[in-house]
Order: sequence, then structure tokens, then C-alpha cells
Amino acid sequence: MRIERILGMTLIFLSISSALALPEEEWNSTFGGPGHEVGGPISKTPDGGYLLTGMTESNGAGEGDLWLVKADRNGTKLWDRTYGGGGVDVGESVLVAGDGGCVVAGYTTSFGAGGRDVWLVKADPEGNLEWDRAFGGPGDEAAWSVEEADDGGYVVVGWTDSYGIGKVDLWILKVDASGTEEWNRTIGGPGDDEGLAVAATRDGGYVVAGRTTSFGAGGSDGWLLKTDGSGKKEWARSFGGYGEDGLSSVLEMEDGYVGAGYSNSFGSGDYDVWLVKADPLGEEVWNRTMGTAAGDFGNSVKMTEDGGYILAGWTSRAGTRASPDDALLLKTDSEGVAEWLALLGGDGTQSGISVLQVGDGGYVVGGFTNRGSGGGFDLWMTKVGEG
Repeated sequence: MRIERILGMTLIFLSISSALALPEEEWNSTFGGPGHEVGGPISKTPDGGYLLTGMTESNGAGEGDLWLVKADRNGTKLWDRTYGGGGVDVGESVLVAGDGGCVVAGYTTSFGAGGRDVWLVKADPEGNLEWDRAFGGPGDEAAWSVEEADDGGYVVVGWTDSYGIGKVDLWILKVDASGTEEWNRTIGGPGDDEGLAVAATRDGGYVVAGRTTSFGAGGSDGWLLKTDGSGKKEWARSFGGYGEDGLSSVLEMEDGYVGAGYSNSFGSGDYDVWLVKADPLGEEVWNRTMGTAAGDFGNSVKMTEDGGYILAGWTSRAGTRASPDDALLLKTDSEGVAEWLALLGGDGTQSGISVLQVGDGGYVVGGFTNRGSGGGFDLWMTKVGEG
């Protein structure tokens, strides 16, 4: 183990191979005001900058507003926008649309039919609102992930307790380019089932990662589902043991799918970062658990230029998903074997929500921290080198 302090932040490196070079922090940026700001999903813009979304209590019209921040390639804020009403409105996923604008998915209590509804916000390249749409019923709904469809529309995945057959069901819905609903589907059983990430597949369908208590070995299990282009289920597979397992992110590969999340059914810690490889029909090829002596949770996975994977998440000394302490960045090879692990943090709380590999081979992590200058929690981005 090697511990360094770089640019005022403590990075704890656990090197699996002493021959590997380890990354160094290049910059970190926080965004916020006197209230709390949380979130951290990021997307890269065509000009080399970044979009970061979440929720702000410091700005806007309500108890908490959806917040969108545009930063340049060095993490310097260019502009920010708030969207919302008198309730709580949160951005949980952001993508750069084909027209150069952006779409944010999350949830709202300001608009819609029930207590909490799925909310889609479309903005132009400067963050000016073009349209917003709420979707839901008399109960609660939330969206965790949005993907652009081949026809220029958008697919959103999350959960609903207004529809379906269980307590909470996975909900997937499709809108056209103007935000008009084209279809929605509920998928689940008698327990709680939710979709946490969606990716478009080469055959025109979608793969969804999430968690289920209706199916699998016990507790909650990681869940992978494949649908066709109209959201009809083609197959669903559960992964896990008798503990609590979930998949928070998914990639389509040439030979199948890779999902990342967390498990306390396997591994050496309370919870461990979990990486699962499945074949094109969703059958498990391998699964790996990795982490520290604390509770470790994977939240985002991307493929790296060398064919391996980079994962962002957080550690929790309390061993719970709701109590992050340090942001976690973990690199594996193509077989999911850990090469290095870095904890980005120090005193206070940092949580890694998403990760991107950028053009110079480095990585940008988005999340939130209470080590910023604004007060409370702030949105946070940090760039580390390739290593």
C-alpha cells in the first residue's frame, strides 16, 4: 500500500502489481453554495468539456432543484442552470444528445401525477430549457438512467410503484425526440425490482442492469435484462448469493455484457465492488469482487483503451450504501482482475458516482463531497492521469 498527498487530497493506492504505474491527480473542482448539492453523473461534451448533474438546495425555485453544470476540460465552471418547481427535483443521469444539446433524467415532486414522477429535461448546448416532461401515476416513480435511441428519441429506466405486479417494478419507457411518450413497460415480480442503468445494444434493443428481490438466490440480487426495440423482455438473469447484491452500471461488449455494482454475498469485506461478465444470452461467464477492508460499492463502469475496465464508486467505513466516506477508482484488466485501486479523499466525505476515460488516457470522476468551499455537500469532479 502506498499513501500520497497530491494537490491537497489524500490518495491511497493499493497496487496489485508493483510494476504498474499509478495515476496522479491533475485537478479537482467543486461546485456549490451554502446549501447541499449532491449528485455527480457526468457526460463529455463535443468541445472536450463536461456536463455534471444532480440537485442543488442553494439555487432555484424549490426545496431542491435539478442542477446542470457545464465545465471546461480543466474542470472550470462555464455556466450552470437550475430547473424545477416548488418541490424536490433531481438529476440522476445526463447525456449529450445528437443535436448537441443534452437530456437529463431524474425525478420530480414539483410536477406530474403523483408524489414523485420520472422527469426528463431537454436543454440546448447552453443549458436553455427546450422542454421537460413528467411521467408517472398516483404512486411514486424515479428514473436512474437515460440513453439516446437510434431514432433520436430517448429511453429511460428506473422504477414505479404505480404500475406492475409487485411492490416496486422496473420501469422502462421510450419517448420521441420531443419528449412525447411512445411506450412504457413494467418488468418484475412480487418483490422490489428496479432498473439502475440502460444501454442501447447493437441489435436495436436495450440491456438494463439493476437489482431484484423477486428472483434469484436471496436478499437482493444483481439483475440483467435484455429487451427488444419496443421494450419487450427477451431474457432476464439474476446474479448473486444469499446477501445483498446489485448491478448499477452495464456495458455491451462484442461477446456479451459487463455489469458493475456491489455484493456482500461474495468477497472478503462487508461489501465489495462487484464485476460480472455475461455472454450474449445473459449467462454468467465470470464474476469478480474487489475492494478494501471497508464496505466498497461500484457505481459506474467504462471500458478502457487497453480493453480493461475502470470503475468508480465509494467506500463506507460503516459498511452501508448510504454512508460514503471516500471516492473509489479501480482499474482491472479485460478479465476483471484488479490492477490498481485508488481512494480519492481524506477528511470528510467523497462519493464517486460516475467515471469517464478521456482522450489523453486519464480518467474524470464525478460525484459529491463535503470538502468544498460552498458549504454542506458540493458537486465534485476530479481528473487523474493514466498512470
